[in-house]
This record gives sequence, C-alpha cells and structure tokens, in this order.
Amino acid sequence: MYDETYEEMKENWKRILDLGPKPFGSEALSECSHYLEQTLHEITGNACRDIYKRRAWSAGKWKLETDGNGEHILESYLFLGSGTSAGFEGRLRYAGHNRVWDMYVWDRYSVVDENETILAYITVRGNGEAIPQMLFTGDSELPHFIVGADEADFFAQACEEGLRFRGFAESEWKENADCIDVVGTIGDGSRKVIVCGHYDTVYSTPGAYDNAAGAAVVLELARRLRNYDSEFAIQILLTDGEEFGLQGSKARCESGKDDDAVFVLNIDGVGRDNVLEVWSGPEPVERKIRQCLSNSPESFQAIYKCPPPPGSDHAPYFDKGIPVCMLTFNDQGILHSPKDIYEESKLDNMAVMVRLSLDLLERMKMIQKRG
Repeated sequence: MYDETYEEMKENWKRILDLGPKPFGSEALSECSHYLEQTLHEITGNACRDIYKRRAWSAGKWKLETDGNGEHILESYLFLGSGTSAGFEGRLRYAGHNRVWDMYVWDRYSVVDENETILAYITVRGNGEAIPQMLFTGDSELPHFIVGADEADFFAQACEEGLRFRGFAESEWKENADCIDVVGTIGDGSRKVIVCGHYDTVYSTPGAYDNAAGAAVVLELARRLRNYDSEFAIQILLTDGEEFGLQGSKARCESGKDDDAVFVLNIDGVGRDNVLEVWSGPEPVERKIRQCLSNSPESFQAIYKCPPPPGSDHAPYFDKGIPVCMLTFNDQGILHSPKDIYEESKLDNMAVMVRLSLDLLERMKMIQKRG
C-alpha cells in the first residue's frame, strides 16, 4: 500500500503530469527532460541528458465522417506517422490487415475514388476505443486513421454497401529533432544493470499510467537503491520516443553505450488492476524471474509472456542478446486515452511496483540491502 514514505514519488508523478502530453520532439517533452535530469542528479550526482538527432512527427487537426453514420463525424485519431490530406472523399473498401507493434493484427479499410485510387486508410482497433498508435507501414503520404472496436460492425456493413467517407488530416515532420534520454548511475562496476522507463506520451493524453507513473517509479527506485550494494553499476534510464517506435532505447543500443549491460528491468505502465504482466526472456531468465516473483510478499496476479513482446523499451536490448524483464500493471481501458489522468488510486500499485522491483533485483542477486 501507499504510505508517507512515497511522498517524493507522488510529487514527481504530479510534476511530470503537470506538463501535459509530451509527444516525442515536443517542447513539453524537452521541459520534462530538464526536470527529470535535475531530479535524478539530486539522487545520483551524475545525471545528464543524452541527446540524439531523430525525425519527429506531430499531429494537427483531422476529421473523419460519413453519410452512413447517424452522427456523421466518427470518433477517430491519426496514427503516429500518418500522412496528410487537405481533403478526401470516396467509397470504403476492405484492405486487409494492419499489424501494430508486431502484437496486434487489426482490420484495415481504404477510402478510394472513382478510379479505385486509395486516398486514405482507416484501421479498426480490435480491443477498445479509438486511440493513437504508431504506424509501422513505412513512410506514407496518405492519412491513416484509427477508430474503435465498437465501429467494427458498422465498417463491415459500410464496406458492403459502398458508403462514402470523407475527411482531412494535418500533420508535420520535423527533421533533426532532439531525442532526449535522461541517464544517471548509482555505484560502479565493469558491468551494469539498467532500470528504465519512458517518459514520453502520445499526443492525446498526459499519460498518468503510461508512463508518468512508470517514470516516477523509476525515480523512486533510484532513490531507494542508494541503500543497496551491488557488484554492478545501476544505470537509471528515462527514455524518450518509446511511443514513436522506441527511439530512445534504440538510440542507446545503436550507440553501444549499454553493451556492458547484464540485465534490463523496464517499468512501463502502472495502472489500476492487480494483474501484473511480466514480459521477459530468454527462457532461463524467465524461469528465474517466475521463481522470484512467486516468492514475493506482494499480492498480484501474474501473466508471463516469453519471449517478451516487442512493444516497449526492453525490446532493443533483448534483440542484442541482453536478458530483460518488463513489468506493467496494464490498464487497456485508459491506454493512450485522454482519460489517463491523475488518480490517487494508482499510487497503491506504484508503491507495489517499487517494492516488487527491489525484491526482484535482490532475489536475482543483483543488489544486496545494506545492514
């Protein structure tokens, strides 16, 4: 449970949230990086911003509507990386599937003109309401919309009837944007353990659960890890661009700066339920993590996934052969949603995540409590 010993974590969480949505490449994200650097420096004495140049995308205004819908305007979002259109109108056609994060396969439709030229794409999310997600189809000049699962039957019928859809989409690419990871280290050693979490969000939400809570947990872990000894250096890493194709963690891995890592613990999402998803690998490490968590004094229901799905910052490290574990109290009902806001109830799971993470690292013999 949450108690007064977690007040600093609570205040860090609120400060991160006060900056609102923090999309990759935005001014709000840059401002947040300075706050995180200052806070982490007070803990480690050596924090810095690790900056890489990357291409960033931002959303403007958009609209998607049809004559076949009673309300005309459909609830929708643009995919991150969507192209633009000053205006389009045409009939709906089924276009197969859109694969998102190599984790989800959702129905995709196209809007075509009288020559069957594709003018726009619309993906129907398979497991919830409309939210922004990353586009993985490669660079596209066409607009890509996403609508919620409750529109699935309507779109199937609209396709059969050849209903007309219209809309527009505004977005912008920014070359050489700053990708800002924040890094600090506790202790020393020839090898290191990385404790990480991302602090960026999609454009539609302040991201209380995903992942301001995770970033605040990582800062709290850093504060408490000062009371532990380790044969490893403990690297605290707050990543940028996770929502935009894992830009920050990929940049670290590509740079070779983390090739000496022996383990990565990634905190991504601290929601309201007590179902703890554990994404880990390789398999021998997953078995060890299972044993450690089965002996945890905390109360939770664990769901294990091995090999770890690719949708978070552990993935580039796992691809390099580094053992990883991602922990999340998933909360799909508010993921990437404007509803993902500050709620006191989330603090209990944040405190659980801190205790659980320390216990896991200790049981895996990566840290030892002093005294």
